[in-house]
Amino acid sequence: MNFCKTPAIALRRSDYRDSSQIEIFMKRLLLVFFTLVAFVFLGTKISYAKWVWSKETNWVNPDQLLRETADQQFRYAITLIVNREYISAIGIFEDIIKKNPESELAEESQLNIGKSYYLVGDYKNAFKAYERMIEKDPGTRRLKEILEKEFQVGVAQMERDEKGAIKVFEKIIERNPLGFIAADAQVKIADCHYQLRQYEEAEDSYLGVMENYPNSEWVPYAQFRIPYCRLSDIRIQERNYELLTESREGFEIYLANNPHGALVDTTKEIIEEIDIALAERDYKIGEFYLRRKRPDAGVIYFESVIKDYPNTEWAARAKEKIEMLKKVGAIR
Repeated sequence: MNFCKTPAIALRRSDYRDSSQIEIFMKRLLLVFFTLVAFVFLGTKISYAKWVWSKETNWVNPDQLLRETADQQFRYAITLIVNREYISAIGIFEDIIKKNPESELAEESQLNIGKSYYLVGDYKNAFKAYERMIEKDPGTRRLKEILEKEFQVGVAQMERDEKGAIKVFEKIIERNPLGFIAADAQVKIADCHYQLRQYEEAEDSYLGVMENYPNSEWVPYAQFRIPYCRLSDIRIQERNYELLTESREGFEIYLANNPHGALVDTTKEIIEEIDIALAERDYKIGEFYLRRKRPDAGVIYFESVIKDYPNTEWAARAKEKIEMLKKVGAIR
């Protein structure tokens, strides 16, 4: 019995040793395989790392581009933009313009100089670069494209230099006062003044949108912003009630002209806030007359609060004051 079991046990142990060796061999083989894959992947990544794509050049390796002709230099400069080497690209574009001033390539180079300055964040020089194209050819077929790019420069400049942005937008309007982007530029001028807290100038600029571009999609926005400028001015002046009333009238005009406008809900909320402020003012004037022992004058203001601002807390207070005055016989 023992004799029969021993070979079987020995065989199983032998099989275990063989399978264990096979497993170790397979692990080593897999390790070699993954090492080779990683090497191939990294090698491929490195070999293609310098390849860049643009609509002007498609896929190219900048280091392999010839740079003898103006066209070849232009293609190389484009790859520099893609690689964010903007200053180097500008130098090459300027050299192309200098050597080929009347060529179409020079025009493209000037356009890309503006683009490079824009991408590097130098908005003043970007605008100057685009302006040179119009100054050289005021009737250029690319006027619309150039003005669009100038507009983008102005919008970007608003974040840190509103005054500089205003100059950009004013120039756009001057170049094409009734053009496709003039109304947009006028709105941005107003927005810049508002950001600078120049509320009167902002209001005038929004009014300019309505007067000069009455068919523009910006008219409802301008109608809303005009009274909003007055309201903002009031906050600076610590409650100028005359301006507050004018502001409210302006918001009412917006609602009348844009009953389904995008800013209707906001406008109604603002009107409610204004009503609260005006109601509080009239209520306190009424109290002032009570202190002066003029209940007849005071009740006039309390009644005004109830009539003009019925949904405010001050209307409820005014009613209580009138009832109290009647109880004490101060009024009939």
